[in-house]
Amino acid sequence: IACGWFGIGSLDSESETWLSRSGALHSSFGIQYSSSLRWAFSHLGIGGTNIEAVSELEGLYSIIVALVSLITFSTVISSMTSLVSTLQNKRMEETQQFGLLRRFLRVNKIPDGLGQRVTRFLHFTYHERSANSEDPYILDFLSKSLQAELRLARYHEHLSKLPFLASLLTNDMQSLQEGHVVQTLARQSVSVLDFAEDDVIFCTGNMAVASYSIMQGSVLYLQNGAEGRDPNGGWVSEMCLWTPWAHVGDLVSANFSRVLAI
Repeated sequence: IACGWFGIGSLDSESETWLSRSGALHSSFGIQYSSSLRWAFSHLGIGGTNIEAVSELEGLYSIIVALVSLITFSTVISSMTSLVSTLQNKRMEETQQFGLLRRFLRVNKIPDGLGQRVTRFLHFTYHERSANSEDPYILDFLSKSLQAELRLARYHEHLSKLPFLASLLTNDMQSLQEGHVVQTLARQSVSVLDFAEDDVIFCTGNMAVASYSIMQGSVLYLQNGAEGRDPNGGWVSEMCLWTPWAHVGDLVSANFSRVLAI
Protein backbone atom coordinates (compact mmCIF):
# COMPACT_ATOMS: atom_id res chain seq x y z
CA ILE A 1 0.00 0.00 0.00
CA ALA A 2 2.78 2.44 0.93
CA CYS A 3 4.71 1.65 -2.27
CA GLY A 4 1.60 2.22 -4.39
CA TRP A 5 0.88 5.55 -2.70
CA PHE A 6 4.49 6.66 -3.16
CA GLY A 7 4.47 5.55 -6.81
CA ILE A 8 1.28 7.48 -7.60
CA GLY A 9 2.70 10.62 -6.01
CA SER A 10 5.89 10.29 -8.06
CA LEU A 11 4.27 9.58 -11.45
CA ASP A 12 3.78 13.17 -12.59
CA SER A 13 6.30 15.72 -11.38
CA GLU A 14 4.61 18.60 -13.26
CA SER A 15 1.09 18.47 -11.76
CA GLU A 16 0.33 18.81 -8.07
CA THR A 17 0.44 15.62 -6.03
CA TRP A 18 0.41 14.73 -2.35
CA LEU A 19 4.22 15.01 -2.35
CA SER A 20 4.17 18.62 -3.50
CA ARG A 21 1.19 19.55 -1.30
CA SER A 22 2.86 18.10 1.82
CA GLY A 23 6.19 19.79 1.03
CA ALA A 24 8.07 16.49 0.70
CA LEU A 25 8.67 16.69 -3.06
CA HIS A 26 12.31 17.71 -2.72
CA SER A 27 12.97 15.78 0.48
CA SER A 28 15.10 12.64 0.69
CA PHE A 29 13.75 9.27 -0.35
CA GLY A 30 13.64 8.14 3.28
CA ILE A 31 11.36 11.02 4.29
CA GLN A 32 9.10 10.51 1.27
CA TYR A 33 8.73 6.80 1.85
CA SER A 34 8.20 7.17 5.61
CA SER A 35 5.40 9.63 4.81
CA SER A 36 3.85 7.06 2.48
CA LEU A 37 4.14 4.44 5.20
CA ARG A 38 2.40 6.70 7.75
CA TRP A 39 -0.39 7.30 5.24
CA ALA A 40 -0.78 3.55 4.69
CA PHE A 41 -0.93 2.86 8.45
CA SER A 42 -3.50 5.63 8.94
CA HIS A 43 -5.77 4.02 6.30
CA LEU A 44 -5.45 0.74 8.15
CA GLY A 45 -6.71 2.40 11.32
CA ILE A 46 -3.32 2.78 13.01
CA GLY A 47 -2.30 6.34 13.82
CA GLY A 48 -3.10 9.40 11.74
CA THR A 49 -1.58 11.77 9.21
CA ASN A 50 -2.47 15.08 7.55
CA ILE A 51 -1.55 13.79 4.08
CA GLU A 52 -4.57 13.77 1.78
CA ALA A 53 -5.23 12.86 -1.85
CA VAL A 54 -4.78 15.75 -4.27
CA SER A 55 -5.25 14.31 -7.76
CA GLU A 56 -8.10 12.21 -9.10
CA LEU A 57 -5.89 9.13 -9.30
CA GLU A 58 -4.80 9.57 -5.69
CA GLY A 59 -8.42 9.92 -4.62
CA LEU A 60 -9.38 6.72 -6.44
CA TYR A 61 -6.44 4.86 -4.86
CA SER A 62 -7.49 6.14 -1.42
CA ILE A 63 -11.02 4.82 -1.91
CA ILE A 64 -9.75 1.39 -3.03
CA VAL A 65 -7.40 1.16 -0.03
CA ALA A 66 -10.22 2.18 2.33
CA LEU A 67 -12.54 -0.50 0.92
CA VAL A 68 -9.84 -3.17 1.13
CA SER A 69 -9.08 -2.15 4.72
CA LEU A 70 -12.76 -2.27 5.64
CA ILE A 71 -13.23 -5.76 4.17
CA THR A 72 -9.99 -7.05 5.70
CA PHE A 73 -10.71 -5.78 9.19
CA SER A 74 -14.30 -7.00 9.06
CA THR A 75 -13.11 -10.48 8.09
CA VAL A 76 -10.41 -10.53 10.79
CA ILE A 77 -12.77 -9.34 13.51
CA SER A 78 -15.44 -11.84 12.46
CA SER A 79 -12.92 -14.71 12.50
CA MET A 80 -11.57 -13.69 15.90
CA THR A 81 -15.06 -13.41 17.34
CA SER A 82 -15.99 -16.83 16.00
CA LEU A 83 -12.77 -18.37 17.37
CA VAL A 84 -13.23 -16.85 20.83
CA SER A 85 -16.86 -17.98 20.89
CA THR A 86 -15.84 -21.54 19.95
CA LEU A 87 -13.15 -21.64 22.64
CA GLN A 88 -15.59 -20.32 25.25
CA ASN A 89 -18.18 -22.93 24.29
CA LYS A 90 -15.60 -25.73 24.58
CA ARG A 91 -14.46 -24.42 27.94
CA MET A 92 -18.04 -24.17 29.20
CA GLU A 93 -18.78 -27.69 27.96
CA GLU A 94 -15.68 -29.04 29.74
CA THR A 95 -16.59 -27.27 32.98
CA GLN A 96 -20.18 -28.52 32.78
CA GLN A 97 -19.22 -32.12 32.02
CA PHE A 98 -16.65 -32.40 34.79
CA GLY A 99 -19.07 -30.70 37.18
CA LEU A 100 -21.65 -33.37 36.36
CA LEU A 101 -18.96 -36.01 36.83
CA ARG A 102 -18.13 -34.75 40.33
CA ARG A 103 -21.82 -34.73 41.19
CA PHE A 104 -22.23 -38.28 39.86
CA LEU A 105 -19.29 -39.53 41.95
CA ARG A 106 -20.64 -37.76 45.05
CA VAL A 107 -24.26 -38.90 44.68
CA ASN A 108 -23.26 -42.51 44.05
CA LYS A 109 -20.76 -42.47 46.95
CA ILE A 110 -17.87 -43.61 44.77
CA PRO A 111 -14.67 -44.15 46.85
CA ASP A 112 -12.19 -41.29 46.64
CA GLY A 113 -9.42 -43.43 45.18
CA LEU A 114 -11.56 -44.71 42.33
CA GLY A 115 -13.10 -41.29 41.77
CA GLN A 116 -9.65 -39.72 41.38
CA ARG A 117 -8.58 -42.39 38.90
CA VAL A 118 -11.75 -41.87 36.86
CA THR A 119 -11.31 -38.09 36.89
CA ARG A 120 -7.63 -38.24 35.90
CA PHE A 121 -8.34 -40.64 33.05
CA LEU A 122 -11.21 -38.53 31.71
CA HIS A 123 -9.08 -35.37 31.94
CA PHE A 124 -6.38 -37.12 29.91
CA THR A 125 -8.67 -38.52 27.22
CA TYR A 126 -10.74 -35.32 26.96
CA HIS A 127 -7.73 -33.07 26.38
CA GLU A 128 -5.98 -35.66 24.22
CA ARG A 129 -8.92 -35.87 21.86
CA SER A 130 -9.36 -32.09 21.88
CA ALA A 131 -5.72 -31.63 20.89
CA ASN A 132 -5.78 -34.39 18.26
CA SER A 133 -8.68 -33.96 15.89
CA GLU A 134 -11.02 -36.91 15.63
CA ASP A 135 -11.58 -38.74 12.36
CA PRO A 136 -13.60 -36.39 10.11
CA TYR A 137 -17.07 -37.79 9.43
CA ILE A 138 -16.50 -37.30 5.71
CA LEU A 139 -14.32 -40.44 5.83
CA ASP A 140 -17.54 -42.43 6.29
CA PHE A 141 -18.31 -41.73 2.64
CA LEU A 142 -15.26 -43.69 1.50
CA SER A 143 -15.72 -47.16 0.05
CA LYS A 144 -14.94 -50.06 2.38
CA SER A 145 -11.84 -50.87 0.38
CA LEU A 146 -10.46 -47.32 0.69
CA GLN A 147 -11.30 -47.20 4.39
CA ALA A 148 -9.33 -50.41 4.90
CA GLU A 149 -6.34 -49.10 2.93
CA LEU A 150 -6.42 -45.87 4.93
CA ARG A 151 -6.53 -47.82 8.18
CA LEU A 152 -3.59 -49.96 7.08
CA ALA A 153 -1.53 -46.88 6.22
CA ARG A 154 -2.46 -45.24 9.52
CA TYR A 155 -1.22 -48.16 11.65
CA HIS A 156 1.43 -49.47 9.27
CA GLU A 157 4.27 -48.72 11.69
CA HIS A 158 2.80 -51.08 14.31
CA LEU A 159 1.32 -53.72 12.00
CA SER A 160 4.61 -54.16 10.16
CA LYS A 161 6.25 -55.34 13.41
CA LEU A 162 4.32 -58.60 13.07
CA PRO A 163 6.46 -60.76 10.74
CA PHE A 164 3.60 -62.45 8.89
CA LEU A 165 1.84 -59.10 8.34
CA ALA A 166 5.09 -57.35 7.38
CA SER A 167 5.59 -59.79 4.50
CA LEU A 168 2.07 -59.05 3.23
CA LEU A 169 2.26 -55.27 3.65
CA THR A 170 5.63 -54.95 1.89
CA ASN A 171 4.87 -57.39 -0.92
CA ASP A 172 4.63 -55.45 -4.20
CA MET A 173 3.34 -58.56 -5.98
CA GLN A 174 0.43 -59.02 -3.57
CA SER A 175 -2.38 -61.15 -5.01
CA LEU A 176 -6.02 -60.09 -4.97
CA GLN A 177 -6.78 -62.69 -2.30
CA GLU A 178 -3.94 -61.48 -0.06
CA GLY A 179 -5.00 -57.87 -0.48
CA HIS A 180 -8.58 -58.75 0.38
CA VAL A 181 -7.48 -60.63 3.52
CA VAL A 182 -5.33 -57.72 4.72
CA GLN A 183 -8.09 -55.18 4.07
CA THR A 184 -10.64 -57.32 5.91
CA LEU A 185 -8.24 -57.63 8.83
CA ALA A 186 -7.76 -53.86 8.98
CA ARG A 187 -11.48 -53.11 8.70
CA GLN A 188 -12.87 -55.72 11.11
CA SER A 189 -10.11 -56.78 13.51
CA VAL A 190 -7.94 -53.73 14.23
CA SER A 191 -9.05 -51.46 17.08
CA VAL A 192 -7.55 -48.83 19.37
CA LEU A 193 -8.10 -49.13 23.13
CA ASP A 194 -7.45 -46.59 25.90
CA PHE A 195 -6.35 -47.68 29.38
CA ALA A 196 -5.95 -45.74 32.61
CA GLU A 197 -3.08 -46.21 35.02
CA ASP A 198 -3.17 -49.58 36.85
CA ASP A 199 -5.77 -50.99 34.42
CA VAL A 200 -5.35 -54.72 33.83
CA ILE A 201 -5.24 -55.49 30.11
CA PHE A 202 -5.08 -59.25 30.63
CA CYS A 203 -4.10 -61.61 33.42
CA THR A 204 -2.60 -65.06 33.86
CA GLY A 205 -4.72 -68.05 32.92
CA ASN A 206 -7.26 -66.23 30.76
CA MET A 207 -7.64 -67.26 27.15
CA ALA A 208 -6.07 -64.70 24.81
CA VAL A 209 -8.60 -62.90 22.63
CA ALA A 210 -6.29 -60.33 21.01
CA SER A 211 -2.71 -59.32 20.43
CA TYR A 212 -1.56 -55.88 21.60
CA SER A 213 0.94 -53.24 20.52
CA ILE A 214 1.63 -50.17 22.66
CA MET A 215 1.02 -46.95 20.70
CA GLN A 216 1.28 -44.45 23.55
CA GLY A 217 2.20 -44.63 27.22
CA SER A 218 3.78 -47.69 28.82
CA VAL A 219 2.71 -51.02 30.30
CA LEU A 220 4.21 -53.62 32.63
CA TYR A 221 4.34 -57.35 31.93
CA LEU A 222 4.40 -59.36 35.16
CA GLN A 223 5.14 -63.06 35.63
CA ASN A 224 4.81 -64.63 39.08
CA GLY A 225 4.63 -61.15 40.60
CA ALA A 226 7.96 -60.07 39.06
CA GLU A 227 8.47 -57.83 36.06
CA GLY A 228 9.05 -59.83 32.89
CA ARG A 229 10.19 -58.78 29.44
CA ASP A 230 9.61 -55.22 28.31
CA PRO A 231 6.45 -55.26 26.16
CA ASN A 232 6.83 -51.66 24.97
CA GLY A 233 7.86 -51.30 21.33
CA GLY A 234 6.62 -54.73 20.18
CA TRP A 235 3.61 -57.01 20.15
CA VAL A 236 2.28 -58.94 23.14
CA SER A 237 0.38 -62.24 22.95
CA GLU A 238 0.73 -62.45 19.16
CA MET A 239 0.57 -66.27 19.39
CA CYS A 240 -3.22 -66.09 19.77
CA LEU A 241 -3.47 -64.91 16.16
CA TRP A 242 -2.71 -68.43 14.87
CA THR A 243 -3.33 -70.80 17.79
CA PRO A 244 -5.44 -70.99 20.98
CA TRP A 245 -3.38 -69.41 23.73
CA ALA A 246 -3.69 -68.87 27.47
CA HIS A 247 -1.85 -65.94 29.01
CA VAL A 248 1.13 -66.85 31.18
CA GLY A 249 1.56 -63.37 32.64
CA ASP A 250 -0.24 -60.17 33.54
CA LEU A 251 -0.22 -57.01 31.43
CA VAL A 252 -0.92 -53.84 33.42
CA SER A 253 -1.03 -50.24 32.21
CA ALA A 254 1.66 -48.21 34.02
CA ASN A 255 0.08 -44.89 33.04
CA PHE A 256 -2.42 -43.54 30.54
CA SER A 257 -1.89 -45.83 27.55
CA ARG A 258 -3.24 -46.26 24.05
CA VAL A 259 -3.03 -49.79 22.65
CA LEU A 260 -3.55 -51.21 19.17
CA ALA A 261 -5.35 -54.55 19.33
CA ILE A 262 -5.86 -57.26 16.72
